[in-house]
Amino acid sequence: MTAALLIFFRLHTTPVPPPVDFKTQIQPILARCQPCHFPGGKMYARLPFDRPETVVKLGTKLFTRIRDEKQRELIRRFLAASK
Repeated sequence: MTAALLIFFRLHTTPVPPPVDFKTQIQPILARCQPCHFPGGKMYARLPFDRPETVVKLGTKLFTRIRDEKQRELIRRFLAASK
């Protein structure tokens, strides 16, 4: 009986994607925004892209500069987890 339940749950559960890591997954996407939005840049004081809260604040407004759909999806997942 328990083997049948395990098979049922494996077939009927959706795998949860791993959490998005800001430093290793989001910051590399924003690398094109250097040098302006990183330490020493002219926009760093207003919009520091080395801080997750800036990305959360901007949300999907970042998509005006990020066109790659895979990168957008990663940012969407990050934003959803930050709510």
